[in-house]
Amino acid sequence: MNLVIPHGFEANYTVGFARGLAANGIDLMVASDDDIGPRLADAGIAHRNLRGSLDPSRRTLEKAINIVRYYLRLLGVIVEYRGGTLHFNGLLASRAILLDGLLLPPWLRLWAGRYVHTAHNALPHGREKSGLFRRMYRWIYRFPHTIIAHTEKVARQLEEEFGVTRDRIIVISIGLNEEMPTTDLSMPAARVRLGLPERGPIALFFGKLEPYKGVDLLAEAWGSVRTPGSHLVIAGWCPDQPYAEQVRSAISRSPRASTMEWREGFVPNAQVALWLRACDVVVMPYRNIYQSGVVFLCLRFGIPIVATDVGSLSEYIDDDSGIIAPPDDPDAFAAAVDRFFASCNRFDREAIAGQALKYSWDRQCLRVRHLYQ
Repeated sequence: MNLVIPHGFEANYTVGFARGLAANGIDLMVASDDDIGPRLADAGIAHRNLRGSLDPSRRTLEKAINIVRYYLRLLGVIVEYRGGTLHFNGLLASRAILLDGLLLPPWLRLWAGRYVHTAHNALPHGREKSGLFRRMYRWIYRFPHTIIAHTEKVARQLEEEFGVTRDRIIVISIGLNEEMPTTDLSMPAARVRLGLPERGPIALFFGKLEPYKGVDLLAEAWGSVRTPGSHLVIAGWCPDQPYAEQVRSAISRSPRASTMEWREGFVPNAQVALWLRACDVVVMPYRNIYQSGVVFLCLRFGIPIVATDVGSLSEYIDDDSGIIAPPDDPDAFAAAVDRFFASCNRFDREAIAGQALKYSWDRQCLRVRHLYQ
């Protein structure tokens, strides 16, 4: 049997990927935790809970004991599944990169019939200029038999900056986020449910707030948006408190502060469709990115996007599904938002969702099925 190791990575991605493999007839075991374990079981996918609770409110000692127990279990399970395909499709821990980076890749290579590594990004966010991380990832990328990248940009970076030969790289897209339940509510009903303005266009920033996502630039840009009655909602949480204060300050300074609101907190899966139904457009003012799961979430629900031209976003957002704006330019982003609101009727949500079916996990995993046989 084949072993997939998410290493605590994003739950919806992990479950979607595992379901895609299972739909293509692959026998697999997923190293799970308290969050994804029940969801994998509901999908009929074998899993073993190695990590337990990921609750951030746990005491420090409890977290330390849990992580030590997890690594000991993980090292043992890798040996247990020796000879099969061992697929590490999570993220190596940046705060423990000397442990994760030095230990896990050679251990996986030692025991795997085929060692597969998913490079979500060539380097972790915020570590692009770190000499230590560049040296560590050059070491890390030496060991996998095959590396899966989700964009051609990452594939080229692996070749040019890390010496990975092209025959070791396979590029597949991120799959559609099909784990989110849909809603039958109309846009007005969804707005009422969420306590949003019932009239006027609404732009939504959705998800975790981090500096590279440029929410502070979005707040600045919104001050120049001229569409009458327009409203901006930021729905998500920010673990970086200094950055959270920066965003709050940018909102309060804006001449259109009264038309912006930040609904702080994690948005559970059950509410995602509600937020997407309530908005006219999702805005992504990113400073830098390789790819984003938010794009595929929007495509699945047929939601148009206004995004900056960074990473591979423009490969997935075309003239029928959104508008691309220059990065790091609040005025240009504001103009793109106004341009969208002026022509929003030309964006067909059903057509966007229909075109997005090519990104289903079933279809993407078909392209890597041979790695597991």
